[in-house]
Amino acid sequence: MLSFFMFAKAYSQQPADLANPLVATTKPRFDFFAAASLPYGMIALSPDTHHGDLWSAGYRYNDPYILNFSHIHNAQTAGIPVMPVTGACKALQGLEASRAKLDHTTEIAKAGYHKILLPDYGITAELTASQRVGFHRYTFPAAKEAHIIMDLTAALGPVNMVKGYAKKVSGNEIEGYSVNAPTFRRKKNCTVYFVARFSKPFDKINFWKSATDSTKELVNADFTDDKKAGLYASYYNLHEGEQISMQVGVSFVSIENARMNLEKEMPDWNFEAAVARAKTAWNDYLGRIEVSGGTRKQQVKFYTDLMHTAIGRRLTEDVNGEYTDNTGPKPVVRKIPLTASGKPTYHFLDADGLWGSHWNLNILWSMVYPESGNDVATTFLDYYYNTGIMGRTSWGGQECWVMVGDQTVPLMAALIQTHRATFNTEDAFKGAYKNAFPGGTRDRGGYEAGPSPKGGGIDWYLKYGYVPIEIRDRGDGYNRGGASMTLEYAYQDWCIANMASILNKQKYRPEFLQRAGYWKNIFDSSTGYTRPKDTLGKWLTPFEAIGTKRGVNHATPGFIESNASIYSYYVPQDVKGLIKAMGGNDVFIKRLSADFESAVSSGFAAEHGEHYAARVDYDNEPGCHLAHLFSHAGAPWLTQYWVRQVKENTFGDTTSFAGYRGDEDQGQMGALSALMSVGLFDVQGLADVNPTLEITSPIFDKIIFHLPGKKTFVIQTSTPSGKDNTYIQSATLNGKSWKSFELPFSEFARGGSMKIDLGPTPNKAWGTSLGSVKQTITKK
Repeated sequence: MLSFFMFAKAYSQQPADLANPLVATTKPRFDFFAAASLPYGMIALSPDTHHGDLWSAGYRYNDPYILNFSHIHNAQTAGIPVMPVTGACKALQGLEASRAKLDHTTEIAKAGYHKILLPDYGITAELTASQRVGFHRYTFPAAKEAHIIMDLTAALGPVNMVKGYAKKVSGNEIEGYSVNAPTFRRKKNCTVYFVARFSKPFDKINFWKSATDSTKELVNADFTDDKKAGLYASYYNLHEGEQISMQVGVSFVSIENARMNLEKEMPDWNFEAAVARAKTAWNDYLGRIEVSGGTRKQQVKFYTDLMHTAIGRRLTEDVNGEYTDNTGPKPVVRKIPLTASGKPTYHFLDADGLWGSHWNLNILWSMVYPESGNDVATTFLDYYYNTGIMGRTSWGGQECWVMVGDQTVPLMAALIQTHRATFNTEDAFKGAYKNAFPGGTRDRGGYEAGPSPKGGGIDWYLKYGYVPIEIRDRGDGYNRGGASMTLEYAYQDWCIANMASILNKQKYRPEFLQRAGYWKNIFDSSTGYTRPKDTLGKWLTPFEAIGTKRGVNHATPGFIESNASIYSYYVPQDVKGLIKAMGGNDVFIKRLSADFESAVSSGFAAEHGEHYAARVDYDNEPGCHLAHLFSHAGAPWLTQYWVRQVKENTFGDTTSFAGYRGDEDQGQMGALSALMSVGLFDVQGLADVNPTLEITSPIFDKIIFHLPGKKTFVIQTSTPSGKDNTYIQSATLNGKSWKSFELPFSEFARGGSMKIDLGPTPNKAWGTSLGSVKQTITKK
């Protein structure tokens, strides 16, 4: 593992100190904020200030009160709230009754640690975590009575609870569980088990249950098992400064496994040692990319971005490798193989889908975090083994069919093409092939979980060569935009063709290459836009490339969370063909430039929910590649300019108000922002045979990528003193002149160094004179 003594010279702080979990927390998703956590850890222990939905819940910086601290913060699973109080206990009245003012005066939030004062009670709360255990330390004032509340059936974020159970095990230990009710996205129950230990034996333990539909009552027993269940541990006559710690082991499998997780990961009550372990874990993760130069603000945002790539998806297996498969009639416990040292060989993740991740996470994972990308790929491959269909979403051990298509294929293709894949590639191809026909995941529209899905339209795609507009009225799923589906399926088919090529399955390649060209079937040359068609082959009329009124799912008819203006650029598998269809380089550049000029005042992002009206929208996945397209039309200096504008105006802030626009979406926008910072990208998502990285201008003076195999790739920049560093003037690779905007991934992966001279004016000769590196290396 990487040592971090080198940071002492470059920084006054390490990456874990620079990352700021409070960035953009004014109106975040429930799963957005995580300080007391580890990379990809099951636990995200943090304060909750608002519940009731996914899109604006959890820890919101400007809310007036803290309602509780809870341990699970995923898009569709939640659990185990805790709240310390002094004075008379009001736990039976709900979370609001025990709330405390949210006070930022002495707050500290860092990667792996959170400290905050609850002024109403005079309690200082400190939080940290291991992968599967939350560690609380509460410093109390002098108090005649104090209580630690666990409301096990309180609604948390987007999740209601069906029931809760808790039992006193000893004078300082409680065990139990909370049952997450189904949500719109997750159709079945999900149980979160726990074992909680207290550093000081409680003086009394009180359990409650429901008395009526709206009231609760204490029970005269050492347990509760009810639809309204909870407990509070009471302490009397605490002295000033007395500390009580609490450790909560969690499992999605069983109480026994929660106890095993607790005993394995938190062997003692040394809080400072636990914080140090968490910080080391974050430094190991964040330090895979080491930067120097730029401004401190840019460094803070960079490591905040990288932190976000590791908090949107969370492991669900226990220390013994067991996880819950909840895809069948009843839950089944399965087990991941263990390493020689007794650790799971991969993580089974609670993960949103990968819609659009080919323009952010897939690239970053392939470059420096291949184990993370492989964990995601293997999780969805496990669904193939468990259900016969390779998955695209995993919440609570269930396949939830988020968004559309087969989003796992571009990730698998990228890992295979970059030689980073550790999963079974033969089985991955079998799963991808099955999903590309009726009977696979492309049968299903968004969240369509029924036994006879029709909302994905893969049968129509094969019949007509596109998914017609009528798909909006077929099936019971969401996100049924036929034009968007056609474009996404065509890109995914191209990924399968490339998988076939490298896996020596050439007989499959021609069919999927033909399907990769289906984008042409819905490109209307008379308008220059992708345009929905019906089953008779007629264009949708009337047609708006940019919407004037909100349609279904924030989109214009036939599209998903976007419009024709943006989706018309969604042809990563054939960018040259798209440019030609739009009129050639000059026409393409003029059109795309006008799109970007129109978006300056909006910060290059639509307000969330208004995607239908945008021409450039870095608030959402379908347009994450737009600025990089200029390079492919022969104008890499315009890519350099607009990437820098988007980086600074859309993703550059580090306040609680901004830093990400709209839906950060489980690390995708963090990954995109990080890639813009280091000046590397790939419009094709590294899914091509012999993939390349596209070079833009980095914002840092020096970047060291720590690669697998103990290799490094170093980028150094130089800029005339006091000058703008937007434009590339010249570059060298390992001491030799480099004039292409494309860098073979193989050159990056073997390690080396690149020097880039930057300046304030475009060098329109750089990046254009060598033609396509991709073509050159393909011919070799």
